[in-house]
Amino acid sequence: MQKWDAVIIGSGITGLTTSIYLKRKFPRWNIAVVEKGALPSGASTRNAGFACFGSVSEILDDLQHMPENAVFDLVTKRYEGLQLLRELVGDQNLDYRETGGFEIFRNGTKDFYIECLGSLSYINAELVQCIRKQAFKDASNQISKMGLGDVEHMIINEFEGTVDTGLMMKNLLALSNELGVELYNGVEIKSLMSDGNQAKLESNIGEILAERVIVTTNGFARTLLPQIDVHPKRAQVLITSPIKNLKWSGCFHHDRGFDYFRDIDGRVLIGGGRHLDLDRESTTEEGTTELIQEHLEEILRKVVLPGEDFTVDMRWSGTMGMSNSKKFILEKLDDRTYCAVRFGGMGVALASAVSKLLVDGIE
Repeated sequence: MQKWDAVIIGSGITGLTTSIYLKRKFPRWNIAVVEKGALPSGASTRNAGFACFGSVSEILDDLQHMPENAVFDLVTKRYEGLQLLRELVGDQNLDYRETGGFEIFRNGTKDFYIECLGSLSYINAELVQCIRKQAFKDASNQISKMGLGDVEHMIINEFEGTVDTGLMMKNLLALSNELGVELYNGVEIKSLMSDGNQAKLESNIGEILAERVIVTTNGFARTLLPQIDVHPKRAQVLITSPIKNLKWSGCFHHDRGFDYFRDIDGRVLIGGGRHLDLDRESTTEEGTTELIQEHLEEILRKVVLPGEDFTVDMRWSGTMGMSNSKKFILEKLDDRTYCAVRFGGMGVALASAVSKLLVDGIE
């Protein structure tokens, strides 16, 4: 491997968008993206395709653990990141649909719904300052026509939507390649170090030298940067076979975003349940568990498709990067090494914004 102007570790959304912004800024640079798998191994190719930036209950929960300005700064970055992604790839090449993001409140949670409803004026007023839009309003009158079960109330974020994850990644790869970025799959970086002259990466194919190294492996970042406060969290998903005459369309959140579902190609994709087994789901291992898959199927039976017959077509998982803080990590670790990780399950929204910030800071 030749000596590179920049090597980006990880070919997920963050790695590819970083490569695109970097090549546009420095067209003469030799830039490589290295990826240990045939496809990105984390959540970039395995997420549910939610173009979302925060439900009411999630924002309220964040306000219990973070300063107010930090919460709304993060919401703003998510919203801005979605707009940058759309500009970069194009809505058609994302299959972007602004369907609205619905938060459902099941029977027996009326007090929680009233708390969320009572916060709408405050949150909308803050959003006007951040994104120049009021996003949230009550949508309980839409429940009956959607055929949802065990749902008493609903709030909509009018500016959320969905993307086709596979199409998004395919077109990010194509755009990066068109600019002259070189992608190498099957290259696993074992360690990295840097001195005043260059960065050295030890890999399964030998030593790689670079002027700069950018780590974008999110949930896997601690394997290379053990000092970084980011931890792997597995997200499990399943998708049904096509459902005849599906009555609703859009993306839906439940229980502070821990559960979520959407329609895609006439099927229902549902994920979540991590909160039922937090210790076991803090892993980089792929795969699914009976506990969480049964939980997802129960939501399908009781809430999403009540009285409908359905079969599960596929099950899978992806690895997110999280910590006790929801603030993303964007750091210059030394003269040669940068990292952009810890997106808290919001990588689709945050990746482009964080990548642009990173590249803006490189001279």
